[in-house]
Amino acid sequence: MNISVFESITVTGIDRSTQSVHIQGEKGAEALIYDRLVIATGSAAFIPPPFYPFRDNFYVFNSLHDLIELRHLQKRILDEKKRATEWAIIGGGLIGCELSSDLAVSGDKVSLFHAENRLMERQLVAEDSLKLLAVMHSHSIDVKFQQAIQAIEKIDGRTSILTEEGHSVYDAVIVSCGFKPRTELAGNIGLETQRGILVNRYLQTSDKNIFSLGDVAELPDNKLYAYILPIRSQANWLATYLCGQETAGWQVPDFSAVAKVHGFEADHPYVF
Repeated sequence: MNISVFESITVTGIDRSTQSVHIQGEKGAEALIYDRLVIATGSAAFIPPPFYPFRDNFYVFNSLHDLIELRHLQKRILDEKKRATEWAIIGGGLIGCELSSDLAVSGDKVSLFHAENRLMERQLVAEDSLKLLAVMHSHSIDVKFQQAIQAIEKIDGRTSILTEEGHSVYDAVIVSCGFKPRTELAGNIGLETQRGILVNRYLQTSDKNIFSLGDVAELPDNKLYAYILPIRSQANWLATYLCGQETAGWQVPDFSAVAKVHGFEADHPYVF
């Protein structure tokens, strides 16, 4: 296959007039010419603006690098203090619940802070939220609802969360409040963006020669399909379309995204 892989590089810009991508790497600056360009920059962890002043005091969970960081911390606590890690998770949505479940099942102590009055309120009906809460309690997860976080601070090598109820101290805090599509590159070159990069049913942006897919692409139904099955479907479809083997637009495949919480199965369909 005629595929070139460029590692450890930074895309410094895209020139739509010359159809070139400018990169900076170990060999210096280069310009790569394209006939068609696909932007698949994915997403970053969403950090609520009130948490910005405390950014150095918490972790996020959105990449392999994040996972390695958390595992190193977990191992250090076990090696130095001879006990399981005490975590605080902020965010009771899909990822926050899955992360809390995984950590609790591994033997760690978990407290889950959520701003709303029930878990996964965007994806589950109220009855399933109650069922999920019972499962979380069965894993000894301390679920705290309607929590307004006022500060996240470092105290004597540990991390404190301040709410109206007072201070709670943990080994580490993870903010898990959703994701934010990485639209900056597209916005800098004048492509139309809203929550994500706007594409039509052919995954084509406002520039006919530039396409986008994955959780950075916002479809005409104003949805971001941030799940493996539809993203894989987009990639396969776009490859056939660009090769001239497909003429119909991309269609959302039938898929069912479920919360991977140990011991939980919803009784009603998810809302996505």
